Amino acid sequence: IRFNEPVTGFDASDIVLTDANGTLGALTPNAERTLWTATFTPTADTNVRANTIRVNLAGVRDDAGNAGTGNASSTNYSVD
Repeated sequence: IRFNEPVTGFDASDIVLTDANGTLGALTPNAERTLWTATFTPTADTNVRANTIRVNLAGVRDDAGNAGTGNASSTNYSVD
């Protein structure tokens, strides 16, 4: 998950997996805190063409303390 500036407060509670058909492992930031990675594990025995991962931006703050607004969603991906 990439941000255009360093962020703080970003954790698993900010990730919405309702339409993901899987789980995410621990989030790990790069040194600049602009790129956060996690391992996605699809749900077993799933074959779904429409999936997304959503981020609730209200839980994320920039270094000035400004909270994000709204949501950001991944592009669609398939799980087989």
